[in-house]
Amino acid sequence: MFNLNLNSLKNCRILDCNAGASSFTMHMHQKGYDVTAADMLYGPGPDDIEKITSHDFKTLMDAHKGREDKVEWGFFKNLTEMMDYREKSYKEFYQDYKKSFNHRYVQEKLPDLNFPDKSFHLVLSSHLLFLYDDRLDYEFHLDSIREMLRVSIDEVRIYPIISINGKGKHSSYLKRIIEELGPDYYLDIQPVKYQFRRGADEMLSIKKMNRNRDNCGLLTYDAVEVEGK
Repeated sequence: MFNLNLNSLKNCRILDCNAGASSFTMHMHQKGYDVTAADMLYGPGPDDIEKITSHDFKTLMDAHKGREDKVEWGFFKNLTEMMDYREKSYKEFYQDYKKSFNHRYVQEKLPDLNFPDKSFHLVLSSHLLFLYDDRLDYEFHLDSIREMLRVSIDEVRIYPIISINGKGKHSSYLKRIIEELGPDYYLDIQPVKYQFRRGADEMLSIKKMNRNRDNCGLLTYDAVEVEGK
């Protein structure tokens, strides 16, 4: 969903912000990449996390039942395949969390992150901003994006950019964000290969001007799918 080119990320420090119970950090770590996951979910011990993520998974699956006509079946062929994928992902997350919850998984909450300036070359954020614009106001969006830019060296990528209640249309905040940040950053809406919700086939890329890549060449072409992202 983020058009990641793995060949260009070997020397990059990556932050997955609002990562949740995703297996992305585990799979990237196994491939030798430097990834940190941040979420308000983290902090409790592994036993408590297992109970929380198991309950959340069941709640998510119940919410999708009977709504098969509201999604795009492409990346997933059907509801059963999607459920199997999500269950595998959260269980892999739990196993990795048990081993490294004080290292790779850090308890953080937007819009305030406890990382020094320019800690990561690339910051990823999925399924929070824009999607839930019915409960997270514009100031939260702007403050959260500015905070992710603060801790990034090169770029922030946000997916999706639709509103959950917008019937596949862009969030009403998207244009305002682009207008407000436009004078100071390069903002670009890019198509992505991943899509589950209708209309959710784009991400927002926000790149810093006068970037110092520090041997981290962030590219978006020839993207490779990574489990969990």
